[in-house]
Amino acid sequence: MAKIRAGVVGCGAIGSEICKSIDSESGLGIELKLLIDKHPENIERLCKKLKNKPDIIKSDSTKLDETLTEVDLLIECASQAAVREFVIPALKQGKDAMILSVGALLCEPGLFEELESISKEKGCRVYIPSGAVAGIDGLKSGAVGGIQSVELRTRKPPSGFEGNEYVKEKGIDLSSIEREKTLFTGSAKEAVKYFPENVNVAASLSLAGIGSEATRVTIVADPSTMENVHEIKVRGEFGKLFVRVENVPSRANPKTSYLAALSAIATLKSISYPIRVGT
Repeated sequence: MAKIRAGVVGCGAIGSEICKSIDSESGLGIELKLLIDKHPENIERLCKKLKNKPDIIKSDSTKLDETLTEVDLLIECASQAAVREFVIPALKQGKDAMILSVGALLCEPGLFEELESISKEKGCRVYIPSGAVAGIDGLKSGAVGGIQSVELRTRKPPSGFEGNEYVKEKGIDLSSIEREKTLFTGSAKEAVKYFPENVNVAASLSLAGIGSEATRVTIVADPSTMENVHEIKVRGEFGKLFVRVENVPSRANPKTSYLAALSAIATLKSISYPIRVGT
């Protein structure tokens, strides 16, 4: 059976973990053919850790259509903007795609429908990993019978919000926070707009459940925690669901959780393996 030829857009914390997994697991059935990152130093740093260097390395989307002929699966883990710049062209060529910057599907009106339409027309698939949370399978199942409410409460160390524009605009001094402080309360649609680096999980929950307007999100900076904590509460016809995940932050990027990278790798395994477990 021929290996799946993969291209990765974004060689940051999550992208690097995915590439290293593809490189080290011969049984995964995936070959790394392409790396794209607007920062060449990220690619250089990653390639030093790979046994098998990819054939194609790029820093932008020039001649992208020609490049995409060399891959079967494009994995986006760069930014919300990268979804339109790279994933849409890949789908138009009939390539499968995996999206990690799920917030883009909520922030850009019509993007989700466009992805869906192209995928149906070209006969390809879009994969969205569960990310840094558990319980997506239960949420999807519950949605079949009807759900009344979905709530997400995310708690991270203040350092996990450094550089966030919303926090700056609100005049919040992260270094002065001595006890837990609520930074945001609102819909998932607003949450992924204001915290694109922190709550892709809100987008995943919205897509699996009752939508971005009805899904409620609270974001908290807590200096007493070292983990990225996500608590999910769901109420529906099936009953009630409560999930709490205490994630170890990525060592390379404290804004994201290590589990997010593992979720993407697990999704890759489900793509290449003949037997799938779970909803």
